[in-house]
Amino acid sequence: MIKNNSSLFFLEKALSKKARIAIPEQDDSRIKLAIKILKDYGFDIINIDSLKDKCDIYKDLISKKKFTKNWSEETYDSFLKNPINLSFVSLLNNDIDCGVAGATVSSSEIIRSAIRVLGLKSKVEVLSSSFFMLSPNMKKKLTYSDCAVIPEPNIKQFCSIAYEAACSHELLSGEKPKVAFLSFSTKGSAEHYKVNRIQEAYKLFTKKYPDILCDGELQFDSAINSDIAKKKNANSMLDGDANVFVFPDLDSGNIAYKITQHIGGYCALGPLLQGLNKPFHDLSRGCSVDDIVSVSMIAALQSI
Repeated sequence: MIKNNSSLFFLEKALSKKARIAIPEQDDSRIKLAIKILKDYGFDIINIDSLKDKCDIYKDLISKKKFTKNWSEETYDSFLKNPINLSFVSLLNNDIDCGVAGATVSSSEIIRSAIRVLGLKSKVEVLSSSFFMLSPNMKKKLTYSDCAVIPEPNIKQFCSIAYEAACSHELLSGEKPKVAFLSFSTKGSAEHYKVNRIQEAYKLFTKKYPDILCDGELQFDSAINSDIAKKKNANSMLDGDANVFVFPDLDSGNIAYKITQHIGGYCALGPLLQGLNKPFHDLSRGCSVDDIVSVSMIAALQSI
């Protein structure tokens, strides 16, 4: 369970967006309570069933997508009867501004529909994810990426993941991102092909995004502890004060956010999907009511 009311951190900014939010799994008791809380705050929660009369428009819209090639009328009907799919298509048609789902289905189902229906932003290499981590007193804000989607990113994917995570962190925290490319090595302290991959990703990132403060490859302690940074990496621009952490693979990212959450007492919000054309976020099937409320506010905050 979350140990702080993380939703309050986003409330004012998220409300100012006046976003229309879809939270389609409305038979779930957690979702019902989260919707009530959001409505009490003043958010516009769209009942996805109210958009069923637009299914003919939606069929025509997705008929232009490659994944619907050779679909029968029955297949279209079956696809749009699913409230999560209906939410994606209504977002594509601008009938809502953002959405949140995944409390009752796997992340793979959410990600597959998201890519198929919404697609990726131009110049984004891959769909990825991040977790926005809030300390128990909500003063320390960190972003971990990727923790839920890409098992072993290649060099270009690392850059895309890092850039999207940096942008997300700045929007959600109000802080300038300080990006650390993590490894079991700090600046050549170990030799391994996995270290080489992080080094190359860091070099490419600095070339593509010279205005974003970053360093790599770094061990976690030298990225977050200034005293250790002075000993291991005295010339680092981050000076042990990183706030965006790019993990070398899905194993390390997923394990790290759960350790930070369950041992460190941080609130872990996500997985927040990165790189989609429109904001739609996944939920863990183990999510709490506060998780749902907070992630819904994040989606609203990211809406145009």
